[in-house]
Parts: sequence; structure tokens; C-alpha cells
Amino acid sequence: MKRYWKLILLVSFTVLVIGAFYIQTSTATSRLPEFAFETVNGDEKEIEKLTLEASFIQEGIGDSFQLNADGTTYWSEYSYFERILGVNQRPKMERLQKDYRNFMRGKSMTPYHFYEDENLLVYVNLTWDTMNGYQPNDFELDIGILDKVSKEETSFQAPIPVNKNSMIYSMDVEGIHIIDGQLKIISRNYSYDKQSEKDITAYQVYLVDIAAETIQNEAIITAKEDEDSSNQYREVRIVNNKWEDIQQPMEQVVFEEGLIEESVIDEWESTYETIDRELFQYDLATGEKEEIKLPKEISNNAFPYAVNDEIIYFTEDVEGKLKLTSYNIESEELEAKQTIAIPDVTDEQGYMYKIHGDKVYVVPATKNAEQDLPLHIVHLKTGDTLYEGKITMKNPKKQDIDYNLDIHSIELDE
Repeated sequence: MKRYWKLILLVSFTVLVIGAFYIQTSTATSRLPEFAFETVNGDEKEIEKLTLEASFIQEGIGDSFQLNADGTTYWSEYSYFERILGVNQRPKMERLQKDYRNFMRGKSMTPYHFYEDENLLVYVNLTWDTMNGYQPNDFELDIGILDKVSKEETSFQAPIPVNKNSMIYSMDVEGIHIIDGQLKIISRNYSYDKQSEKDITAYQVYLVDIAAETIQNEAIITAKEDEDSSNQYREVRIVNNKWEDIQQPMEQVVFEEGLIEESVIDEWESTYETIDRELFQYDLATGEKEEIKLPKEISNNAFPYAVNDEIIYFTEDVEGKLKLTSYNIESEELEAKQTIAIPDVTDEQGYMYKIHGDKVYVVPATKNAEQDLPLHIVHLKTGDTLYEGKITMKNPKKQDIDYNLDIHSIELDE
């Protein structure tokens, strides 16, 4: 018996901890309200694959939750083991975990760290030597490649090439692409140029030699150099909504280069306005850049939100309404212009929107107990409202409490 007393003590302690976890979880969840979609007009089938990632807080008590057609599921409702296994992931990531469990083991569950096509699933994530602490230029890419057909997996880590004339102090992977069987990665690098003694922000295109497990510099994309100005500067960025989706095959990457002017209001506040800009597409196969000529109907204030095949989607807030413009790069024509008016949405609330296929999903980004949270699904080409509804609290007894609800992302199941 003496030989087992440590094991008995360990099991008892584990049962006590897990039991306390479930009691605490049950108590906390019982105090949280239930939310639901309430249909005003339209086809309820439009929300069958819709999930909102959100969070709720009231008097210091809150939790993250998912809202879909089946109701509300709080993070605290998942078991301890479900949380470890990552059950509360976005639908796309749940599919990858289910279909490619061995390959997904130990990988980040961030969608934009993955590229997927019919034959390949590719994972790329930034890492560095945590044992030595953070050091400039000390970056590596953790790369994993799964051949869906042969089931063959390739995994390795490779250091980012170092330029002796500059020092990278931060970087972010923003593009994962397979071009003619080659893996190309685009990152946004923040570095210090030793020759000019300036901070530089640029996009670097890397070519990965999978067989040799090495990374090579292929191209660099930077903003034009202008004469120094005290209140103007240029910046370049990739046009995409990479934070939300698994990356898909594409041959061209669209960039926006803007001339930004700063207006100082006081020592604490400034405003920024794009006074000039140009868009160009970068051919991943040839490395060539081509300017995209925009019509006058698209103002400098129109934000290039996303690219889908040959279509660029621009969004603009005009007199409290969301204006969406679709521009075809190949035909050089405007495909559609829609203006979506959502009543009773304040400037402080703002919009959360997602373009998926030929539809746009629009919902306010935040609400309190006194504000409405309407949901609109609109067809991009026809302008027809396919669904109009609102998010309501199901618990009547909790209707009068003061609370804040924030929408973090709009997800659509495949």
C-alpha cells in the first residue's frame, strides 16, 4: 500500500482540480446570456453556414463565444480536454484538423499560416530561437508540406537570408504560394538600413528550395523614394484579407502604394489621409510588375479590401453608408457598385464585413445594451438584400443589464 500512496494522491489531486474546473465553468457559464439570430426579412438558409466570433463582457464578467444558427457556444462551455485539442476553432481549421490530423499536430491554428489547393497543404510560420532570446536577423521559417495524393509529408526549419547592409528587427509572413511547383513566400519585413541609417518597411519574396531545405531572396518590393517631407510619406501593402482565410492559389499579387499626408490636430492627435495612390500587380512567375489603372469613379478614399480572382473589391464609408465597388482588372471595367445602409449604427460602432463569393456580410463591430446589432447579407452584383436580421438576447431576464458585445470575425463554413 505504501508503494502506491503517491499515485493515489496524484489521482485524487487530479480529480479535485478537474472537478473544481467544471464547477467553476458551470457557475460562470450560467451567468452568461444567450444570443440568437432573429430574422426580419429574407431566406434563413443564408445564415446556415454563418458563424460570428464574438466576446461578451458585463460588470467584469465575460467570455468569448461563437454564434451561429444553432445558438451561442461560449469558450468556457468546452471541456478542459476539448480546449487542449482545439475544438473551438474556426470551421475551416476544424476541417483541416479532422482531415489531416497527423500533419496538423503541433501547428498554429491561424488560417493564414496555411496554403491549400487540390494536391497540397502547406504550412509556414515564423519562429526564432527562444533559448537565446529575441535577436535581430535571428528569424527562421517553420515549413510543412503535405502531398494529399501520396500522403508524403515534408517538414523543416530554415533561416531567413541575412543582408549585411540591413538588420531585420520584425517580420510577418503575408503570402504563401505554389508557382510551377515552387514554393514562394512573401513577408513584410521591418528593418534598419545601415547605409542610409533609416528604418525600412519592404516586402521580400523568398524562393524555398524544398530539396535543399534552404530559403533564397528572389525579389524585394518597396515604396518609391521621394524627397523628405515633414508630413508626407509613402507606404506599400498587399491587398488581401489574409487574417481570416486559408490562402488559395493565385498567380498575381496586388499591391497598393499610397502617399499619406499627416495633419496634426494637437500634440496628442493626428489624422492621416491618402492623397495619392496607385495599385499594381506582381506576377509571381516572372517577377514583373504592372500598374493597375483605376477609373475616376473610384476615389482615393475607397479602400481596396480584397482580391478575388480578377476582381478587386473597394469599400468606402460615405455619409454613414457602406459603399462597395467591384473592379475587374482584366477587362478594366467596374463590375458593380452597391451602397448598403444599415439603420441605427453609430460611428463608434463601425462595421465588420466579409466578402464571400458574390455576397457581402455586414454587421456592426460592437454594441451595448442600448444599441441594435443588425445583420445584412447583400448580393454584390444585383444589390438585392438576401437576408436582413438582428442579433438579440434570448434571456428576457437579462435584457436590462448593461453590457458590451464585440464582433471579432465573420466565418463561413465550407
